[in-house]
Amino acid sequence: MKPIIIQGALYSEIDYLIDAIKPKKIEYNNFIFYEGSYNNYPVIISKTKIGEITSSIATVLAITKYNPLFIINQGTAGACNKKINKEDIVIAEDVYYLSQFSMSKYKETDPINPWKNDGYLSIDNEFISYKTDKDLLNKIKKLNVINNYNVIYGKIGSGDVWTKTNKDIISNNKNYNVLCECMEVAGSYIASNSMNIPIISIRVISNNELLNQSYDPTTSLKAQKLCLEIIDEITKNIN
Repeated sequence: MKPIIIQGALYSEIDYLIDAIKPKKIEYNNFIFYEGSYNNYPVIISKTKIGEITSSIATVLAITKYNPLFIINQGTAGACNKKINKEDIVIAEDVYYLSQFSMSKYKETDPINPWKNDGYLSIDNEFISYKTDKDLLNKIKKLNVINNYNVIYGKIGSGDVWTKTNKDIISNNKNYNVLCECMEVAGSYIASNSMNIPIISIRVISNNELLNQSYDPTTSLKAQKLCLEIIDEITKNIN
């Protein structure tokens, strides 16, 4: 059976998963993987580390080594909308890359803001976005376990910067429909889409700067539990 891979950047985002699958820890090209099973189905936990580049590398290594059935990229994210609260779950319909942009021009007398930009368009004037596998998304939407959580479907923004200014957070939501933001999903999607492996991202809201809700790493438990429940329900049909 092809294994299912679950990714997380931090140990706080995978510690519950590791305990659940009782794995063997291996190191492969300087990345950590945990090989185990959940209810007799093979599951691999991948610690991607923080950032788009490491997440992309970890995904390529995981696909090359394990040839998975699909990948779940999960963890925490910061909300970009006042209607989204801590412990809400955002499941990606698509992912928007927030680290590729054209910087604005400055006069010599202007104060320099390195993050001010002219929008997230490529040189070909295309939005940098990646889609969740449609079949996998539709299958997960129909699962009974989804009804146990406050789930929102939409666009996850992903880049190598943790945005904390309200103006920029609101702009990402208003201009690009980004519901929440993290620092790994785009890298995983780039690699998975390129290698034709289905992927979906499940992110629990750990903070909302717009509501003065500070970062809470314990929220990651909810995403981890949902991932295991999804695997349990999906693999019953496979078995």
